[in-house]
Amino acid sequence: MGRLFQDVKFGTRWLLRHPAFTLLVIGTLGLGIGASTAIFSVVNRVLLQPLPYPGAEDLVLIRHDVESSGFVGGPLPPADVIDFREQVNVFSGIAATDRTFEFNLTGDGPPEVVRVAGVTSNFFDVLGIEAAYGRTFSAAEGELPFVDREGATRPVAGPTAVISHGLWQRRFGGESDVVGRLIQLNDVDVEVIGVLPREFRLHMPANAGMSTDIDAWQANQFDYRTQPRNSQNANRRVIARLLPGVSLAEAQQQADAVAAWQSESYDYHREARIRTTVTPMHQAIVGHVRPILFSLLVAVGIVLLIASANVANLLLVQATEREKEIAIRAAVGGGRRRIARQLLTESLMVAVVGGLVGLLVARWGIDLLLAARPANLPRLESVPIDGPVLLFTVLVTLVSAVLFGLVPALQSSRPDLQGKLNDRGVRTADKRRRRLRGGLVVAEVALAMVLLTGAGLMVRSLQNVDRIDLGFQADSALTFHVTLPVLRYSSVGDRGEFFDRLEHEALKMPGVAAIGATSVLPLGGQFWTSPYQIEEDTDSDGVTREANYQFVTPGAFDALGIRLVAGQLFSRADNRERSDVVVVDRELAARAWPGRSPIGQQLFASGFNGPARWFKVIGVVETVHIDDPLRILRETIFFPHQTQGGFFSMSVIARSSSVGPQGLAGPLREIVTELDPAIPLSAVRPHSAYVADATAPVRFATRLIGLFALIAVVLAAIGVYGVVSSSVRHSTREIGLRLALGASHPHVATAVLRRGLRLGLMGLITGLLVSLALARLTANLLTGVSPTDPLTYAVVGGLLLVVAAVASIAPARRAIRVEPMDALRYE
Repeated sequence: MGRLFQDVKFGTRWLLRHPAFTLLVIGTLGLGIGASTAIFSVVNRVLLQPLPYPGAEDLVLIRHDVESSGFVGGPLPPADVIDFREQVNVFSGIAATDRTFEFNLTGDGPPEVVRVAGVTSNFFDVLGIEAAYGRTFSAAEGELPFVDREGATRPVAGPTAVISHGLWQRRFGGESDVVGRLIQLNDVDVEVIGVLPREFRLHMPANAGMSTDIDAWQANQFDYRTQPRNSQNANRRVIARLLPGVSLAEAQQQADAVAAWQSESYDYHREARIRTTVTPMHQAIVGHVRPILFSLLVAVGIVLLIASANVANLLLVQATEREKEIAIRAAVGGGRRRIARQLLTESLMVAVVGGLVGLLVARWGIDLLLAARPANLPRLESVPIDGPVLLFTVLVTLVSAVLFGLVPALQSSRPDLQGKLNDRGVRTADKRRRRLRGGLVVAEVALAMVLLTGAGLMVRSLQNVDRIDLGFQADSALTFHVTLPVLRYSSVGDRGEFFDRLEHEALKMPGVAAIGATSVLPLGGQFWTSPYQIEEDTDSDGVTREANYQFVTPGAFDALGIRLVAGQLFSRADNRERSDVVVVDRELAARAWPGRSPIGQQLFASGFNGPARWFKVIGVVETVHIDDPLRILRETIFFPHQTQGGFFSMSVIARSSSVGPQGLAGPLREIVTELDPAIPLSAVRPHSAYVADATAPVRFATRLIGLFALIAVVLAAIGVYGVVSSSVRHSTREIGLRLALGASHPHVATAVLRRGLRLGLMGLITGLLVSLALARLTANLLTGVSPTDPLTYAVVGGLLLVVAAVASIAPARRAIRVEPMDALRYE
């Protein structure tokens, strides 16, 4: 300990005597460690930490893979939930939730739109969540009224709700007597029985169509057994908890047995070729962001390696400056191990300070990441610097210290005593050390090449994403959501009249070019699918097609900017009178009637109300991306809103002709208030904001990788500059002799530039080989561009050569300014 204290004391004095060097090393390390810690904090929060539920490792999702339509990870029909409850014995509980709906909350204040989810009464028991105040649902609250043989009705609980902590605070001011209070959801009196904990969020996969921030929960009160088994009714997301000691493989084996029985018993399962999967809940939720986050972790790891290589180069430069000091220490008895330990102690000291600076950088970086994160990146409500993150920082700091400190320490601990002690001031760089520094720079350029290539491919991919034809025009369109109260708008006519009047009044406004309503807003985060057939399918067994369903008012096509390809769109008369017509998109037309005109063709489908029946195709529109901008999973069928039962909850789209979309918000809000003061507007946003959200993960990753690539290029340029500059400084005599013997200034400058370009070219070739070897790992992050795209590699390679040349210009200019007589006199 005494020797260690002595080493620390001596190292502190030396570092304080060289403040520029010390600050440069600490700053470089702080940047690399801080960026790595920030990204690891996000990875730890999203991918490594378990879900915030008790015993989360035992929670699984039961989902359907529908082979006939290619839909992976889909929901289950309600009756299937009963099958698993009765035939599977590896779960302690099976619960389900359906889609999130928007209800009007009235009473105790102005009207407000809240998100409501229906669940089975055991939902919170399976998750292991207890109410912060009051209670969660009892079994009775999920039961239906029962009439016995004597005609007596068994009483059941009235409508109840468990509300979120956020709704309790903003609507009821955190009042303790909220439990037991009646609230009105869509004009129905509902009793509040409990308040959930502050930290509770429902985490579900991205394709579940469910919001994380749900305001209220209600127990479903209907018989799951009586629900039809078809795709239209497949809307239950099923969560189960494994019994202690049960493996995932055992659960999947029993699920396969149930699926086989269902396929034998029911047409829907057999014709759709359904496979049931049991997936860990955590894996299902984060699976879609895992490649992006790991790519960011690799990118920031490359930045850290380049930073470490730069620091190692700086230490090698300082080792050259300290050769005589080290030689004297060796001459007076300092052993190689003692000298190496001293140098390693100094490296560890700057690494520790760099790690502390890195923690500050990480805290700022996390705040920036949270501000810029995409809305659909899960579990990022907060990202703390906790124990695992601190441990990661310590490990990174120690590894960095070893990476940049070990080789210089070993090199410097073997001084040439006779040469250095007899030295009269000449400083000649050791060839082995010079080769080592050059090798480090080659590695820096190679790593920068890998990172810059990845960034270039991501940029090109993002350009392709921006050029995707979504089938609609989001620019200049404002969207908002309207939910009609059930009791006051109980008839189809009332609901249709409301949206007719809304559109009629809005079109009188200056600046409104078009307005319409749809049940599902394209890229709005939700979708509704259902099966359909064409006439040819009736002659073939097992043919099941799947399509997105849209219920629209006639003005929706113009408001959304959906282009007509053939035939005609719905008229006002169609919306009120004809219940047998549909409009399809180009994708459905191509799949159902290839090479034929779809106009006048018949398809068999289920509308919103009533059994499936035949519909006549009257028009074809451009293919519309409903739930994924990067690929088309399903075709789309558009039904007239009013004749198909009239949805209570609709998204309204208003297209502006002269003002910005947000300029329409106030006047439209006034129109809705005049039509019905009790109906609030929610989700008032430009449609382009939803498009941006849908592509946000790609943009998020591209920007960060691009930033890391820029840092890597700058660090690589500094490395090239440092090596070439040091080479010039230690070759002063040689340069002076050449100039004295008649070498021209351009010849000397070219020699210096050639040194820098040779390092850059060697790094470029090494990085090219590494990038090609890793190309297949980036393929799933790219859209419309090959991971071996020649243009990207050529541009990146040319850029790095230019950077190497620019980094060599200053040393080359210094070389041609050498005065031969001064250099020889100095020598």
